[in-house]
Amino acid sequence: MRIHRIYNNNVVLACEDSGDNVVMIGRGLAFGKKRGDPVDPDRVEQRFVPENQGEDHLTALLSDIPADVLSVATELETMAREHLQSDISHSFILPLADHINYALVRARDGLRIEYPLSVEVGQLYPKEVAFGKKAIRVINERFDSDLPEDEATPLALHLVNSQFATADLVKTFKMTEVFAQIFEIISSAYGYQVNQSHLSVARFVTHLRYLFVRAEQGKATRAQDAAFPAVQDAVRRGYPRAYDCAHKVSLLLQMHMDQELTEDEHTYLTMHIARLATDLWGESSSAHHAS
Repeated sequence: MRIHRIYNNNVVLACEDSGDNVVMIGRGLAFGKKRGDPVDPDRVEQRFVPENQGEDHLTALLSDIPADVLSVATELETMAREHLQSDISHSFILPLADHINYALVRARDGLRIEYPLSVEVGQLYPKEVAFGKKAIRVINERFDSDLPEDEATPLALHLVNSQFATADLVKTFKMTEVFAQIFEIISSAYGYQVNQSHLSVARFVTHLRYLFVRAEQGKATRAQDAAFPAVQDAVRRGYPRAYDCAHKVSLLLQMHMDQELTEDEHTYLTMHIARLATDLWGESSSAHHAS
C-alpha cells in the first residue's frame, strides 16, 4: 500500500492494491515521506474508507481538520455502531470531524449556538441524542474542552443522516432532484449561482437530508411548533430574505415529502440558508427582502 496524498504528518490518503482509497491516521505516519512511498503499517493507528467523497472534497476537509480531531471522530463512529447496533455509512466520519473541529473553535472563542430543533430531535431520535451526549463527554475529556450538552443535537443529526445514507437509490435520486431545485430557488433569490462543491453546501445538504428522514419515518411533533417563538420572531426579522427563500423551499419540500414542515423546521431552514448565503457570497441575509 502506497501513499497517494499527504494531508499532514499524521494523516494520509493511501491507495490499496485493489485501487480503493483509504484514509490512514497515525502519529508521524507521513513524516519524511512523499507521494508513492509505502505506508508503514506499524504507524497506522486508525483507517477508514471515505465513501462518496471526491478527492478535492477530501482535501478541502482533511486539510482543515487536525489529526487528533479526526482520530476522535473515527472512534466515535465505532462507538455509534455499537450504540445503535445498526449499519452506519463511513461517510459519517468526515462531517462529524468537521463539526467537532468547528465546535471546538467556537468554544475557544466563547461562541455558543442555539439549536431550535433540540426538543424535537430529542423526541424523534432519542437513541441518536443519547449517543450525541455521550460523544460530547468523550470530546470534552479528550480535548479538555467545555462543549455544552446542546451540541448533542447536531451530532445526533449527523448520525441520523449517516443511517439514511444507506437508503435505496430511488430515494437518493429523489433527494438529488429536489436538492437541485432547492439550489435553483436559492440562486434565484440571491442572484448568484450556488457552488455545489463548497463545504457549506455539504453542511446545508446534511440538514435537508434530516428533513427527508423525518418525513420518511412519518414523524412529526405539531405541538412543538411554538416551542421557540422568540427565536422564530428574531430569525424572521433578522433574515427577511432568507426567511422568504425558506418559505419557497418549504413549499417545495412539502410537495415532495407530502408532509408539512413545522415552524421550528422552517426557522432552522432559514438559519441554514442565511449561513449558506454568507459563506458563499458574503451576503448579509438581512440586507434585503426577497422580491
